Amino acid sequence: MEKHKTKLTGIIDSEYFFNQNRQFYLDIKQAKNKNHYLRITRRDQAKDESFTRYEIIFLEDDLQFLVEAMSMLLGRYSSGQLGISA
Repeated sequence: MEKHKTKLTGIIDSEYFFNQNRQFYLDIKQAKNKNHYLRITRRDQAKDESFTRYEIIFLEDDLQFLVEAMSMLLGRYSSGQLGISA
């Protein structure tokens, strides 16, 4: 994964990953009121080369809970506790 920073768009830090037709961006941004938030963007490429874009935003106050919930869920997944094969 690559990191890239820019102050022009309010992005403080960013990660992204992709496959052939789908791209995911995880951006920590700073709002005009100086609060921080996480923006997760998914961009899907159609057969006609157009893109559809989806975003979800988690405000600074919710990030601690998001990280904790993701950590617990992915921990159960990676340890095989869900009874499914990866």
